Amino acid sequence: MSIIERLAATTVPIRRSVIAMLLIACVPAAWAAVTFSFADPALAAWWPAAALSGVAAMLSRGKERPIVIVLVIVATGIGNLLAGRPPVFALFLAMGNAVETVALALLLAPRGRVVALATVVETVKFVSRTLAAAALGGIALAIVAAVAIGRPFLEGVVQLTFSHAAATVVLLPLLFARPERMSRARTIEAVVQATFLVVVVVYVFWPGAIAPLAFTPLAAFLWAAMRMPLFVVAWELTITAVLVIVLTGVGGGPFAAAEGRGAVIMIQLFLMIYAGAALLVVAARHDERVARERAVAREHLLREGIVNAEAGILIAERRDDTVAVIGMNDAARRVLGLSPDEETLELDGRIARALATSILEGSALIEVDGSSWEIVASERPGSPGVTLLTAVFTDVSAQRERERLALEAAEDFRRLSAQKDDFIASVSHELRTPVTSILGFAEQLNESKLSASDAQAAEIVARNARRLADVIEDVLELSRLSAVGGTPIVAAEVDLVDLAKRAAQDAEGLDRLRQVRVEVRSPDDHVVVSSSARDLERVCANLVSNAVKFSPSGSAVEIEVNAEPDGGAVLRVVDQGIGIPPEHAAIVWERFGRVPTDAHREVPGTGLGLPIVKALVEQRLGGSVSVLPREGGGTIAEVRLPSRVPTAHAPSRELGSI
Repeated sequence: MSIIERLAATTVPIRRSVIAMLLIACVPAAWAAVTFSFADPALAAWWPAAALSGVAAMLSRGKERPIVIVLVIVATGIGNLLAGRPPVFALFLAMGNAVETVALALLLAPRGRVVALATVVETVKFVSRTLAAAALGGIALAIVAAVAIGRPFLEGVVQLTFSHAAATVVLLPLLFARPERMSRARTIEAVVQATFLVVVVVYVFWPGAIAPLAFTPLAAFLWAAMRMPLFVVAWELTITAVLVIVLTGVGGGPFAAAEGRGAVIMIQLFLMIYAGAALLVVAARHDERVARERAVAREHLLREGIVNAEAGILIAERRDDTVAVIGMNDAARRVLGLSPDEETLELDGRIARALATSILEGSALIEVDGSSWEIVASERPGSPGVTLLTAVFTDVSAQRERERLALEAAEDFRRLSAQKDDFIASVSHELRTPVTSILGFAEQLNESKLSASDAQAAEIVARNARRLADVIEDVLELSRLSAVGGTPIVAAEVDLVDLAKRAAQDAEGLDRLRQVRVEVRSPDDHVVVSSSARDLERVCANLVSNAVKFSPSGSAVEIEVNAEPDGGAVLRVVDQGIGIPPEHAAIVWERFGRVPTDAHREVPGTGLGLPIVKALVEQRLGGSVSVLPREGGGTIAEVRLPSRVPTAHAPSRELGSI
């Protein structure tokens, strides 16, 4: 992480302490920039307070930022006053500085996230946004300078923009650069390189040196940019800026010979060009290193994939009638009869002919040690006079063996599934008779005169016998639907509105204690489809009972019936219950599937109702069923039915039931 990223993520007291130190540092920075300005005492040549105040604003959060902006005005205003500027002029200059501070915070730390500085794209964004903020500050300050000291507006915009841009582009990378560990050798090299840079800068800008050698430090900067991490380059930019400004101020270097404000402009351009070039070279080196690492990783992955591939892969070059091998994996070596350490430059005639046949006909077969291999080859133009040939060898014998094993596994699974269905159906048939007897005698006991405790026991026996009978009936129904064809469909004209009303009446007695109302809504008095009345009754009853079970006390369940333009119909059962989480929506269609939440586990059930509904609707009635979330909570179970049962869903009467 960069220094500014670490500061932004630290605790509130530490972050606010850093903001306070930056604001305090703005006072001497502003004073020094004005006091030691040369060639143009009215306007500073370099304004490091812009970088300090910008970082303070970037670190502020929420309601802190307006307070920080006000303190920036106070700090820079005090610095201007201490440097001897008139109070009103100092105040308006401080307000102009605040414009750039706000722009830096918004552009370099939007929504509190600091802009990165590593890749070329990120560096271009950093430099361009920094220049944009400096331009806004330069315009605001140029207006102040034009009104207060009569400085031409455009001249002020150029000088002040360059002054602030030169400071922020040079100083901000110190905080935006991410520190990196360097080896001992690289550290020694960095010390040597930095010493060389300082010596060159001092030599070029020493008082009395007027030779036009301002380009010379660029060699030392390129050395750093090509070899050193970004944070080293950032420190060297800062040191160079201080040396150039101080030495030029005392009359040294080629810029001191410029007349008037020319020296200031030359220094500003020098710093911005050197900083921009160094930052971009470091970023380009970073991108090149990342691209190289990715290329190496992909090459390694590709080589591993080819070498370990089950199919044989061969790459060769064709020159006239000669085919020379460039590379192959172990599987291809087995086809060619080569050992792992054996090399071959030319293919034997049989393989070469098979490759030629594959290119012409799409594929070719060869026999190697009793195994059949299919060759699929292709050619691509290479260098002049050379054709690149690629061939893939597939072991057809092994493929056929895998297909045989897969078919056997599928047949075993089908047989086991059929045995499971037969077992469940047989057990359910055997259980039906004793459960029916238990239920009959329990109901007979209920009608007898019993003591309170005996009557309660008889009611418990009857209730649980009914639940067991319902489960057995559900299992038998699924067994019938799993059988080939199932029971034959007897199609008849079914009025869905009337069917829904009967289902609503039946549901009234499901849970009288919770008083869940079941209402039927339909814009038409009759919605008729040609379908199976028995199956539709089962579908509607299951959906309504499910909705009632999962509905809160005193709520309502709505059954909506609507006709479709094509003659079909839509049946919806809408409840206000606990709903089904989207991530568990698929579970409700599985046999014995229950949504794994505490609220659903508290509701008794076997998880067979919706699978039966799905099988009846899709396998027998030719429709579709879905469960959708209801806005505000609850579930919508929607069944779409055709106007007539398709013939594909009406099995022959010969199949019968289990």
